[in-house]
Amino acid sequence: MSKLKQLSAVTLQEQLYLELLESIKKGKYKPGERIPAEMQLSQMYEVSRVTVRKALDQLVKDNILIKKHGKGTFVRIPAHVENVFSGGSFTDTCLRMNAVPSTKIISRCIQHVDSEIADLLSNTDNQAITITRLRSVNDTPCIVEIDYFQTSFAFLLDEELENSSILQKISEKLGLIPSKFEDHFQIKRATKEFSKLLLLPTATPILEVTQTVLTENDEVIYINKQYINSEKYVYAVRSSK
Repeated sequence: MSKLKQLSAVTLQEQLYLELLESIKKGKYKPGERIPAEMQLSQMYEVSRVTVRKALDQLVKDNILIKKHGKGTFVRIPAHVENVFSGGSFTDTCLRMNAVPSTKIISRCIQHVDSEIADLLSNTDNQAITITRLRSVNDTPCIVEIDYFQTSFAFLLDEELENSSILQKISEKLGLIPSKFEDHFQIKRATKEFSKLLLLPTATPILEVTQTVLTENDEVIYINKQYINSEKYVYAVRSSK
């Protein structure tokens, strides 16, 4: 942290703006993290709270920071932008955000699924391969992801999936190439299980994204459900051809 120059041609407000922006770019304050309060920043940089407030307001206007009533000021989380014609990559998205992604396998098994999933997979016996993973950004849990497959995809039960792409595994083993992605969005309340994994109070609102992955001939490859803590990870969709 460098001391602001009182006699500079650049105003103290602009100097503080640039100092905070540089700290964010260098990772001192990471996406989703709260920055110091006005009083702390005033003491740290030896400027008035009015100067601090104006610098913060400008960072908010520029979509660098976000103010949350009663909680403080936080570094805005860049959106996860997924191209629905090519499929999104959690790892690639995090790397574009200068964030560190990680994945943990919670469970994988053959189990009974509800009729909605079974119908989409054309499974008459309501059985499906189910793989549950926890996605984290900078060691912060953000997404519980559940994938559903026909039982003919049983090879996935033994594959290394924590640092690999499921789509790539399927393409290599079965020659199935994803071509279409249909997304549906709902707001749900976090169950006890999801609350524990995402470190949230029970019943906290979370975003549910249900994605059907299909071939060019509309053959369903699998169903992907994501339960997202949008306080930590923002999901957006970009459509283009």
